Amino acid sequence: MSMDIVIVREGDGYRLLHGHLRLANILRTTGEAWVHVKGDCEVRIVRVRSQYVVHREGRPYPLHRQ
Repeated sequence: MSMDIVIVREGDGYRLLHGHLRLANILRTTGEAWVHVKGDCEVRIVRVRSQYVVHREGRPYPLHRQ
């Protein structure tokens, strides 16, 4: 779990607020990252093609980076 990456729940997906470069580096080296979502639980993030996807409870959710 990385404390310098900030993700929040937003509607039907998630939004990356801080730590864009840190997350990109983790995904490039390990292929996945475990991040605690503010006010929620810990989720697994993977890169699928050019997008980041949050996996929670067996379901994929989009991770918006803008």
